[in-house]
Amino acid sequence: MRLTRRRLLAAAGAATAFIVTERGVRAGTTAIGSAVSAMRPPVRGTSTGRCALCGSPDHAMLDPRCPRSRPSVREA
Repeated sequence: MRLTRRRLLAAAGAATAFIVTERGVRAGTTAIGSAVSAMRPPVRGTSTGRCALCGSPDHAMLDPRCPRSRPSVREA
């Protein structure tokens, strides 16, 4: 395959288009990440103070009192 001026300009144009597109995607990703962080509700406490399954502050996630926990093998 011979390198001609037309092929060289096409390759340079493709490389430039790739760089511009990549920067646009990166900027869009950053903007979306910022918007998601702004919409997220504020943090209340730590995960040690709430059950991750039902959100109750009365028990932890692995507590058998949780109404949403699966029955263990021994209980079944």
